[in-house]
Amino acid sequence: MKVLVAVGSKYGATREVAKRIAEEIESHGFEVDFENASDVQGIHYYEAVVLGSAVYGGLWRRDASYLVKEHLDELRAKDVWLFSVGMETVVEPGQPLDEADGFAKEIGAHDHARFPGALDWDKLNVGEKALIKVLNPPKGDFRDFTAVRDWAAGVATQLEGIAAG
Repeated sequence: MKVLVAVGSKYGATREVAKRIAEEIESHGFEVDFENASDVQGIHYYEAVVLGSAVYGGLWRRDASYLVKEHLDELRAKDVWLFSVGMETVVEPGQPLDEADGFAKEIGAHDHARFPGALDWDKLNVGEKALIKVLNPPKGDFRDFTAVRDWAAGVATQLEGIAAG
């Protein structure tokens, strides 16, 4: 079974999360292509897709959301898992934490996982720093690679079941 792991990442922290996901799925014997979302030309080669993005202000990066919108019908016909990486901020009750919740429903994804991200103040531009001051999320690296690996192992287990049956 051929699996695509694609990611939208601005500063590289989310890409590192996606890389760990790809490595874990590959360790279960699957053929995995690991790509930046902006580099994906098509998904018709793949039986399964794992797609994720950094989240800024509740929105996925444009390259990742474009990939979903551009290939929506194809994604609905495949086994898909989504993941989002970022610092959660306060939202109103019932409000989705990010647009990927809508993508997951629209596609019929098996799961949409959320992982804490990393916020490196020194890498932010002036506009991002202004937004961060307002939102006031914690700064630092909060990625939990054990949780990432465990989730990816669960995805691989589901893929094994799909491939067997």
